[in-house]
Amino acid sequence: MRPLDIEELTRSGVIYFTSKLEMLEELHCKMYKLDRVHNLWTHFHDYFQIWYVSKGGFIHTVDNRPYTITKGDLFVVAPYTLHSIQVESDREIEIIGCEFMPGFVNEQLDQRTANQVVFDASYLEHFWHNDPTAQSQIALDGVTEGKIRNLMLEMLSEYEKRTPFFQMVLKSNLLALLAIIVRQVNRDVVRAGFEKSEKYRDIMTRVVDYMHHNVHEDIKLEQVCTLANMSKSTFCSLFKEWTGKTFNRYLIDLRILNAMTLLQRPALSVTDVCYATGFNELSYFCRIFKKYTGISPNHFRKQAIQK
Repeated sequence: MRPLDIEELTRSGVIYFTSKLEMLEELHCKMYKLDRVHNLWTHFHDYFQIWYVSKGGFIHTVDNRPYTITKGDLFVVAPYTLHSIQVESDREIEIIGCEFMPGFVNEQLDQRTANQVVFDASYLEHFWHNDPTAQSQIALDGVTEGKIRNLMLEMLSEYEKRTPFFQMVLKSNLLALLAIIVRQVNRDVVRAGFEKSEKYRDIMTRVVDYMHHNVHEDIKLEQVCTLANMSKSTFCSLFKEWTGKTFNRYLIDLRILNAMTLLQRPALSVTDVCYATGFNELSYFCRIFKKYTGISPNHFRKQAIQK
């Protein structure tokens, strides 16, 4: 939202809460517990806000759409989102709140450019760029609610006590909290991923076992595709999802790890180790080994034997 938009909104009566007034100067994260909430008419702020309701309820309106928030629910509001709170005056209520600037997750997020890749942005991107419907009212199952409640209570305790290094605990718990919430609002994706993982678990386990037991052989992609009874494209996609690495990278890593073990045996020459780990070409083995470890096989062996 541009500064001009902020000026126009505030002139029209919309309230703007800024982190400069709401948060400590050296800590861009705030925790609090509310046992009384007054109506908050349409407002917005420059920070993220998470409310977990442990007692009572209210109406949370986001972009003119009302959501009935009750005990056990949670919502996440991204910066510059117009929203309001309506509470029955005599209703008993308890809320644990967390407010934080994107920079508290990662300092680079406050100045990130469109093309800059920052891994920690994944904690916030769902809430930044998606339709607010999914996060304006998040109903929690019993197990998830327990995890979130415990995390937020610990964060509140750390914030209030301010014991040494509390900022580190606060940040680590916030990241855990965000990860749980992202999974919660993406339940269908998580469930589909779990079902897919279970469907191919036996096949991928068999393939990985085959590679470990035959690492000294000249293993080809075509062989393992036949073993898995899959096309190359399907297998490569599933293999990377399963192991976190491409087939070639996994195989090379496995061979290098085996080579590091065998090089500690004085009876084996570097050439012996090369062929015993499936490289089949000494110059290529030496080049790849140095690329991965930073030193040559001979240098690695000398260091290992000395130790």
